[in-house]
Amino acid sequence: MGLLSRADIHSTRLAGQRALVIGGSGGIGRAVTYMLAAQGADVICHGGHDKTRLKRVVGYIRDHGGSARGLFVPLRAAADIVPVLDGIGRVDILVVALGPVRYGPLGAVSPEEWSTITELNLILPGLLVSRYLPRMVGRNWGRIILFGGPRADQQRGFRDIPAYAAAKAGVVSLCKSAAAATEGRNVTVNLISPGYVDTEYLTEAGRTEARRRSPRGTLIQPERIARLINDMIIAEEPDMNGSVVTIDQGLV
Repeated sequence: MGLLSRADIHSTRLAGQRALVIGGSGGIGRAVTYMLAAQGADVICHGGHDKTRLKRVVGYIRDHGGSARGLFVPLRAAADIVPVLDGIGRVDILVVALGPVRYGPLGAVSPEEWSTITELNLILPGLLVSRYLPRMVGRNWGRIILFGGPRADQQRGFRDIPAYAAAKAGVVSLCKSAAAATEGRNVTVNLISPGYVDTEYLTEAGRTEARRRSPRGTLIQPERIARLINDMIIAEEPDMNGSVVTIDQGLV
């Protein structure tokens, strides 16, 4: 569990701040959820596939003295999240870590798959940024972290993930546009572009292939990405805004 212990849960750097982590019960999102709780934030952890796993994450944080609540909402379209947003209230930190991947060449992507990939990878973060960014600007404080596809700092083509890559390319533009709308306030919008990360979503075959492709022959631990996000969020005078931060060991 790495980032959360009875010793560090007493941090107050983010005390009084409420964080919403979409896709926060697994993978990179779970590591970010633990990090935010360890810094004293009141964390709303979203999950949409496994209620037991979501309860386990929330329970772990509470058992260690942190503040967290679960938000179980299965998402097939971006608008599925809208009915529950009013009940959340103020959001100071938004992390959108959910982003389903569809492998296969262009000719194999169905209209339904195009719709789902675009809805959850592009429209969902767009909807959430549109809702929360103006309120953060009005309060003069806010942090938004989005996630892009591989090598999001470049415009590249992909044979194996064309639909996913296309949607994630739109998220890069969303990040830049949102950063331009922060009006010089203490509000930032940044994007993480991870490489091969060691999460439970990888099959053993996928893990082996990821190691083969990784420049260092190893997978990136989610906690490493969470630590970088931690630094971006707690910065008192943030200079990074609209940045695409690549964490991939140097993939080419």
